[in-house]
Amino acid sequence: MERSAAEADPSPAYGYSTKRFLTLLAAAVCGLGAQPSTAAAQFRADSAGRDAKRAIGDMWSIWSSPAHVNARGAEGVALVAGLTAASAFADEPLHRWMVNHPDSWPMRVLLHPLTEEARYPAYELGSGQYLLPLSGVLYVAGTMSRSRPLRDAGLGCATAHLTSAGARDIVYLLIQRDRPRDAPDDPFRIRFPGTRNWNAHSFFSGHIANSMGCASFFAHRFALHAAEPLLYAFVSAIGIGRIADGRHWLSDTVAGAAFGYVVGRTVSARMLKRERSPEVGGASPATVSISFPFD
Repeated sequence: MERSAAEADPSPAYGYSTKRFLTLLAAAVCGLGAQPSTAAAQFRADSAGRDAKRAIGDMWSIWSSPAHVNARGAEGVALVAGLTAASAFADEPLHRWMVNHPDSWPMRVLLHPLTEEARYPAYELGSGQYLLPLSGVLYVAGTMSRSRPLRDAGLGCATAHLTSAGARDIVYLLIQRDRPRDAPDDPFRIRFPGTRNWNAHSFFSGHIANSMGCASFFAHRFALHAAEPLLYAFVSAIGIGRIADGRHWLSDTVAGAAFGYVVGRTVSARMLKRERSPEVGGASPATVSISFPFD
């Protein structure tokens, strides 16, 4: 019910998933164009263009937010930095425990279905390879059915993922951190500047940032009721599963989850603000400043 207006492979997988997303949308547009005029009218190029412009504005607003951070936002950043630093002390002990207890019930029952060894790659619901096509399906389905909530769901999740991916690409240019599989006894192998070597991209976790971004957007954009804690529990399990796979340290996951949460909440807030204040006389310029509320 809508609220009232209120990583297992190197980076090439990202390019592939983006291409799939764009191809899916293009195919859907062409398919609608081949339908009778009534169906074709349901997909308005000007509306899709406006959605794309708004999504780009939302992404730019978050990417540029460090230049406009206010006191409240600085407090939020400090809180996340503190939590990330504190969790770093548990990085090596947690990884060692997971490696030494593969048959324990938390590892076998709770986490195994969300690891790379599982029969079905459910953990990939935290990757763009799955999230972007699913977002495209939601967006096209919403367009065809004239359902704005369904269309917003696809657009918001895709925007949150692309925002996270862009931010991570910047971080990867600035910092290197070896993954637990490559440095199991030393979580503090951190170097500057960054690199294109995927094995040095432990910080921060992409799967949890991506899935948490979508979950946070859904939770803040729609009234999910009892499904909300279940959704957050599922995406959190994806993040913990990546720790079990030796792809990320705990602190990488904490930072990624916090970032994804803020991204999803911000995208939702901007979307709801536009809904409350409909544009008159054309689109207004994108806002390029945000705060980071945590309350």
